[in-house]
Amino acid sequence: MFGGRKTMRNRLNSPLPSFFAPAPEALLSAPRPGPHPLEVYDITYLHFHDNLELGVCVSGQGACQVEGVLYPFAAGDVQIIFPFQSHLSRSEGARQSRWFWLNIDPMRLLAAWGAPGLARLERLLHTGMGLCGIIDGARYPLIRELVARVVLSGGEQRRLSCLYALIEELAAESQALPKLSLRPSRQFVQLSPALERVQACLDEGRAPRVDELCRACALSPAAFRRAFQLAMGQPPQQYILACQMKKAQRLLLLTDTSIAQIAQDVGYQDVSGFNRQFLRAFGLPPREYRARQG
Repeated sequence: MFGGRKTMRNRLNSPLPSFFAPAPEALLSAPRPGPHPLEVYDITYLHFHDNLELGVCVSGQGACQVEGVLYPFAAGDVQIIFPFQSHLSRSEGARQSRWFWLNIDPMRLLAAWGAPGLARLERLLHTGMGLCGIIDGARYPLIRELVARVVLSGGEQRRLSCLYALIEELAAESQALPKLSLRPSRQFVQLSPALERVQACLDEGRAPRVDELCRACALSPAAFRRAFQLAMGQPPQQYILACQMKKAQRLLLLTDTSIAQIAQDVGYQDVSGFNRQFLRAFGLPPREYRARQG
């Protein structure tokens, strides 16, 4: 238990890795979309982005895990997830929580705006941050208010000025805290085209081949496998397989799609092969898994 609430856990028989999840960059001049529901089910996974994620919870409750630290949240809370931080969030209770989320490249936005002292701001973002996850609004009321204004305010100029102030305030409040390590590894920078290609192929309903991932990164097969192991902690084929099983699990629990179609949607032409792999990953065949968990 944490603060009187249940902890999060993914009910898997074998651990799955943290996935790179491409998140489209938002423009502060664009209309704000409505709030998004956050799933109640135990099918969320540790993932990371290459940009800054800000969030405001407008209803419900749940928990957010960032780099192994668990934060409960409720309506009115705000969230800060820095680039390359592994995280997952899920709702708790009978209803989904609802969030406004914003994924941005703060330096790109502030440079286009003409903000002063960009080199100093970039240094603060890379080396001066200590606060992340769900922000304690009672302890850091100004940071909470600035996050909400960046995410929810209507005017672009106002949101940019609040973003500038947010970085300054985060750095000031982080002075006495252990600093976060937020720079990507050299290997991740090399691999980002391949990681994006994995997601694109699965969206097309096919499993990517390792040789096409090598070409996307302009690396030889040996160099690609070495870099992938260093950056992601596992071989590329194992990562692809885990991504396929992650997508299959979601389709089983959140749709009525037939198992044969799900197998095709994650890149399997052979349903029996898909069933065997799902059993190895989750300890149950797909049909039984859906019946028990869905």
